[in-house]
Amino acid sequence: MSVQAMMTLGLFVVVVILLIWQPISPILTSVGIPLALTLLGIIKPAQAFTQFSNPTIIFFMSLLVVGGAIFKTGLADFLGEKIISLTGKGERGVITGTALVSGTISAFMNDTGTTGCLMPIVASVAKKSDVSLSKCYMILAFFASVGGTITLIGSGAHIVVQGVLENAGVPGFDFFEFTPFGLSFAVISMIWLYFFGIKGLPVHEVNEADIPPTAERNKIKMIIVSIVFLFIVYCMASKLLAMHIAAALGAFLVVITGCISIDDAIKSFSMSTLFLVAGIFVLSSALATTGAAKVIIMYLSGQLAGLHPIIVIFGVCLVTLVATNFMMGTSLSAILAPMSILISQACNLPPHALAIAVAICSSGAFCTPIGTGPNLLIYDIGGYSFKDYAVSGLAYEIFMLVICTFGIYAYYVM
Repeated sequence: MSVQAMMTLGLFVVVVILLIWQPISPILTSVGIPLALTLLGIIKPAQAFTQFSNPTIIFFMSLLVVGGAIFKTGLADFLGEKIISLTGKGERGVITGTALVSGTISAFMNDTGTTGCLMPIVASVAKKSDVSLSKCYMILAFFASVGGTITLIGSGAHIVVQGVLENAGVPGFDFFEFTPFGLSFAVISMIWLYFFGIKGLPVHEVNEADIPPTAERNKIKMIIVSIVFLFIVYCMASKLLAMHIAAALGAFLVVITGCISIDDAIKSFSMSTLFLVAGIFVLSSALATTGAAKVIIMYLSGQLAGLHPIIVIFGVCLVTLVATNFMMGTSLSAILAPMSILISQACNLPPHALAIAVAICSSGAFCTPIGTGPNLLIYDIGGYSFKDYAVSGLAYEIFMLVICTFGIYAYYVM
């Protein structure tokens, strides 16, 4: 192994430790990656920060702007209110309605934003129906994660893994490639919730003073942003335009039409994700160019030789599900996605098989409050304990593990 390969591997280990332990901000860790690679002479100075203009980053940031416009115009509130009102006023109807609207919206929107904008709607419906708000909020957060598994744009982790694939020279996911797995997971989770899951949800007093207000609705702007969003989805599904061009055009249109102000558009950016993705992409490229990736593949080939593909898929899903309960999915997917490609090569598996396992299971943080933005958002307001998440969320973890393991094997390997 060359000296450069050893240094790159060492840096990768350090980055993993820093992202898990987080003694410093992930942004600083991410900025440090290209700096370290440059100072060590592994990459040229001109290559250090080129990934900040990567199409994946443009795509992700543009979608956040469009999503911000959907929340700002009141469109998300309007849709949420209408869907929940159709499911009935009893406990079962309100809670399953909350799950339905949260999962539907978060399939196309940021999960934390979905949770935040629906909180006042859910609070109003729960109060009128005399249903425990803490039960509703737990399901609101959970199904924001469930819905995020359904489409390519439903989760930041999906976008990160998409970028890692493309950066490694592998074609990215199709827009609806996640749908067979995510939709199956959502349907089974909804059935479980309706018949069994409601009984185990926690009952606590909720501080209503902490509930965010609903957005001010503007019908004309709601129509405009709806058309823009549908146009983006059509472009991505039909491949009329490159995904990052379609998303950037959509972001431009919602700003120029006043659906969201330029200041709010900038605030909608996720700086931590931007820096994290850019830094990891540079590191992934360095692993390949220095030969470090080949060393890892050779080692993994010896360790994993003879294992049945379903065991490998199960192992990747299990590791991702356990880890995502203790760190954010975008950070975890940035760490595990490059490794999933290397494992795929070592095991002669399609790279999409293990990459999609990492992408989907990175959204599976149902057993702790710290693994997802939605869980954190409701944690203090709902008065929950760690035990509440573990008791209420374990079934969803099991469903995701089983569906991903057997579904991915059937779809990509058989």
